Amino acid sequence: QAKVWPEHQESGIGGAAAMQRPAAQRMIALFVAAAAAAFARAASDSSAPPPIFGGEPAAKAFEVWLSNWRNFYAHAKVEDSGVPQLKDKDLPKAFHGVPPKIVPAAGGAASGGVVSEGIGYALMIEGMMAAQGDKWALNLGLGLARSWLGMVQGTSDASEEPLGGADDNDGSASKVDVRPYGVSAIAGKGPGGVSTWKFPRKACLALSNHSPTPCHGSATDGDEDALLGMMYLAAALDYPDDFVDLVARSVVAFASADLGFPDMYRTLPDGQRIYVPKTGSQWGGLTPSGGKFKREQGVPDWCYDPGYFSPATYRTFRDFTQKHWRPEFDEYLPPTLDGKSTSVKDLADTFDSAVLAGYNILYYS
Repeated sequence: QAKVWPEHQESGIGGAAAMQRPAAQRMIALFVAAAAAAFARAASDSSAPPPIFGGEPAAKAFEVWLSNWRNFYAHAKVEDSGVPQLKDKDLPKAFHGVPPKIVPAAGGAASGGVVSEGIGYALMIEGMMAAQGDKWALNLGLGLARSWLGMVQGTSDASEEPLGGADDNDGSASKVDVRPYGVSAIAGKGPGGVSTWKFPRKACLALSNHSPTPCHGSATDGDEDALLGMMYLAAALDYPDDFVDLVARSVVAFASADLGFPDMYRTLPDGQRIYVPKTGSQWGGLTPSGGKFKREQGVPDWCYDPGYFSPATYRTFRDFTQKHWRPEFDEYLPPTLDGKSTSVKDLADTFDSAVLAGYNILYYS
């Protein structure tokens, strides 16, 4: 049920450029075309179930779409992509010997590189397919996840501080009390966290709202898709300890960088804290326009993107942490700015509140 969104609320405190979606647009176009062809073939067959319910026409359309979609990355060259690659010894065992995969992007701000949205969407799809027993999907998904971890790290040297959604590999990605607010990467066996939105980072030097700095900051849509895919990969692998550890760190970083956990909230009259989904680690949601944690330059204040709102994903993140959390993961939880520790319950509540906030903003807009 929707709660009334008050005009005045008690506050806690108070990126990436807005990303165009060429890969996603092509993907949707392919699916629509394939679906239309399959539905037309079934039109004269009165025994065919309604496609909306996932009958044979929809299944065939999906197979055609998936085959076309995989052409974007199944055999794409990684060497010249600018995406950093980590060594086997720096990653969980499931990645050992798995070749990296990328999704080349083209069009608009995505031109000339690899964006987190493309990697994230492909990783989500392959993770879901892998969890259903598709072995090729498992290999593709791990290859995409391997590149994702390289993008989180920001360099091919795992001994350096991870980049995450920060401006540089200066350690700020792992600290909650420096700009941009939140922990966006947590070091470990494979850096867990959110990724800078585009590689190679130098590709952003020509963009007006980035110049003269390289690409920096995460994009929430790519982050949530990639992490969801990694959860499905964990299931396909039967939840190995080192892989679950990686996913747990990534979920904590997502909540902190892209939702504002634990300090960037509003409080409803009944006392419930609300976190508003951001557009990335550097702006959107409740990111303030000024002060220590001010938003990225050249972007709107208090921006909420309905296209990034993913309630089912947030609930999945909540359920994963509640089911697979281990006491040793508590050290990954960021403290509040006044030094108070946080709990896995606080983390789970953050995902629930992001669902509530997203629906209310849509309802009352």
